[in-house]
Amino acid sequence: MKKRNRRPQSRLRNFVISTLSFVLCAYAADVGGLMRQGNSLYNRGKYDEALSHYQMAEVLEPDATAIHFNLGNALFRLGKYQEAARELELVMIDKKPERRASAMYNMGNVAFKAGQLDPAIKAYTGALAINPNDKQAKQNLEFCLKKKQEQQNKPDSSQQKQQQQQQNQQQQQQQQQQPKQGMDKNQAERVVQAVEDKEKEQQKKQRQAGGKRRVEQDW
Repeated sequence: MKKRNRRPQSRLRNFVISTLSFVLCAYAADVGGLMRQGNSLYNRGKYDEALSHYQMAEVLEPDATAIHFNLGNALFRLGKYQEAARELELVMIDKKPERRASAMYNMGNVAFKAGQLDPAIKAYTGALAINPNDKQAKQNLEFCLKKKQEQQNKPDSSQQKQQQQQQNQQQQQQQQQQPKQGMDKNQAERVVQAVEDKEKEQQKKQRQAGGKRRVEQDW
């Protein structure tokens, strides 16, 4: 009995393997090329175009944490803080602690720009927990803690209004308690002149009364 020739099957298998290898290499090259182009655009400040390249790379490799990291940075530069935070959170499954620390640091920046001090403090603290030598994360954490303390010590608008009312009441009470000041120079001169005029008038009346004879009445 003749053995069946398996050479065609071997050639087919080799062809399939070669084709898959080529496709995979081309696929990897496309992702790498998109990332390199995106990075070049990002470094030149063209964040919109960089974002488009990162998004295309994400379609080809949606689980790559490096792509999510770059997406988060580009979205942050464009002021899209919520979307940036979501992308950076996906980086936290990365096996490299350096990348996780960088992602946490960038999440702190995103939260601070969005006006969220507590999440920013939490993110900077997390970055320092992974990388205690990150001086920038330490400085940003200290700045956020100081700013939060200032906000806690600053009274709100209702307290300020109440304090202003109390100050106004105190000023009014002080003005009422102050002794009345004497009349000024002009007022004093007018009073003296009025007294002198009155005395002169009385003296004139007296002289007029003395110059007339009193007629006795004949009964």
